[in-house]
Amino acid sequence: MMKFNFNTIIACFLIAVSTASCKQEAIYVAVNGSDTNKGTKSQPVATVQKAVEISRASATKNIVINEGDYFDVSVVITEADSGLHICGEPGKSVKLMGGIIFGNWQQSGEWIETQVPDSLWPELDFRILIVNDTLRDRARLPETGAFNHKNKWPHQWQSSQGGWSVKPTYDDLTTLYYNPVDIGPWLEVKNAELTIFHAWDDSYVGLAGIDTVNHVLRFSNKATHPAGAYASWAGPKTHQYIVWNIKEGMKRPGQWFVDRVKRKIVYWPFAYEKVADIKIMVPTQNHIFKIEDNASGITIENLQLSCAGAPVSNTGYATVNITGAILAGKVKNLSIKNLTVKNVAGWAVKIKGEDVKISDCEFSFTGAGGLSYNGKHILVERCGIHDLGKLYFGAVGIMGGGHFNTVSHCELYNIPYCAINSLGNQSVAEYNLIYNFKQTMVDGGAIYGSDDSTTYRNNAVIAPRGNTIEGWTYYFDELADNSIMEGNLAVNTIVPVHHHMAGPLTIRNNIFIDEGHQKISYPLCSDLTFTGNILVAGEILFSGPTGEKGDTKKESLNAVFQRYFDCNGVVKFEGNQFFTDTVMHDVLHVYSPIRREPFKYDTTYWTKNPESRKTWYEKIPEGFDDTGYRNNFKTVYNEMILGI
Repeated sequence: MMKFNFNTIIACFLIAVSTASCKQEAIYVAVNGSDTNKGTKSQPVATVQKAVEISRASATKNIVINEGDYFDVSVVITEADSGLHICGEPGKSVKLMGGIIFGNWQQSGEWIETQVPDSLWPELDFRILIVNDTLRDRARLPETGAFNHKNKWPHQWQSSQGGWSVKPTYDDLTTLYYNPVDIGPWLEVKNAELTIFHAWDDSYVGLAGIDTVNHVLRFSNKATHPAGAYASWAGPKTHQYIVWNIKEGMKRPGQWFVDRVKRKIVYWPFAYEKVADIKIMVPTQNHIFKIEDNASGITIENLQLSCAGAPVSNTGYATVNITGAILAGKVKNLSIKNLTVKNVAGWAVKIKGEDVKISDCEFSFTGAGGLSYNGKHILVERCGIHDLGKLYFGAVGIMGGGHFNTVSHCELYNIPYCAINSLGNQSVAEYNLIYNFKQTMVDGGAIYGSDDSTTYRNNAVIAPRGNTIEGWTYYFDELADNSIMEGNLAVNTIVPVHHHMAGPLTIRNNIFIDEGHQKISYPLCSDLTFTGNILVAGEILFSGPTGEKGDTKKESLNAVFQRYFDCNGVVKFEGNQFFTDTVMHDVLHVYSPIRREPFKYDTTYWTKNPESRKTWYEKIPEGFDDTGYRNNFKTVYNEMILGI
């Protein structure tokens, strides 16, 4: 019997559909074309922007880009271009690069270097270097890990609604006290840039100066928070920082830096990389596609995009301040499909609008996040989003906002912070496969948000055996009211549920499996319904309120926390199955524990037999084969959990 691969069938279908659309009357672009041509199939133009201009002056709304590599690409699409369809030649490799192959590279010891003329990149403001189609690592100190600074910021964070109890001054946000063992007068401030870690985000700053007597670094732009913020609860990471782009950070082959004083790019090639054969690409454009406000009916498909830059900027939460290779504002009826975006300095795609569909795409090796959207009726489906945050550690896979949006059947992995960071109100995350998330930052979760009336359903989140990172996996944060998490799987994430300042919430029919300790956390939450869930672990701890008051006085709290003073936690608990030795409860009031006691809710279905837990550990949970888009749930599960 002949067997068909599902993904192959889908791929063939997409090619067939694209071929049909691209065969309509079109303007053609080719690597051997000329912008003096008319854009016909026999006389193609050389640039996509020229094709857009021809389209704008005619009634032809289809542009076909022929096979090949296109460099220094930047395309602006306006409201006048509404209805435009840009398509890569079906079944062919069509690559649009926002950069150029650059440099007369000369050997300099183990390194190679090239001079940059003043006319090109006057500020040398770029942060990625692509060598033979691979994003290379920047020079950094320390080589691994991070330095520790000496700043202190003892003030209270009053939640995202309240901000800091004491407003940081300009000096607070632009000053770092360093250890002279780590930094010395050799530091070139025109080259150096810093990552400063906080808790759930980081700051990225340039330097304005160094005081080698008092051991002070002055930033050229403000950090998001003062250095040392959140130390009271987020731990050692809040005192860490990294120095980038300095000669002293060149420690191994594959690293590079840009010398802004001598106007040179310096690269340390691998032994197998020969100067005569090496192709080094540097970004010249920040956007490969920029779609302006009010454009509608735009379709972009069948393309491979890479090498878009991003100007120096502090990142903001989840790298929200960083630009995207595809940037769209207030668009309608936008379709992005079968696109690959990789090796870019910012986001792969960053859009605002309504009735947007992003499907069958892959976004990877980005400096910032994968996809940022804000709007109504945005559908993201069958996308692979992975290997993000190569410049900024607060990066997330998807950051959403707005209303009535859906993220479905995506696979997200190798991400320093959240896989999905908000969806928008009245929105859904479903059938997504997530692993290797929150690899650098704390707080956040696999799917995290503060949206109202949101649903997380039928998702699978997996951490490897021996994992020590608390996942806070499915996370409704403050103001995420009237929301549902149902039918989800979390394996080895230690904290499969963490909800905070939220409610009412429904948690039903989920499966949570952990090797040892498992925690279900819901501080400052009210009106939680917890039904039909399966919990498997050596020991299980519930941590949240019951309505009982502790020693904290209401008047001692700020206005934000006073609203949660009477939180009552779980109000309905039934039909849940436990496979564990012990179930305990940390009874909380506000954030303070009143006591730890045996769990007093319904534990009718409680199996203490270790063999029963072993069965859960050794079998693949059923019902999650449809997560992701590559039919690989069992493969990922076998590799990460069963070691097969």
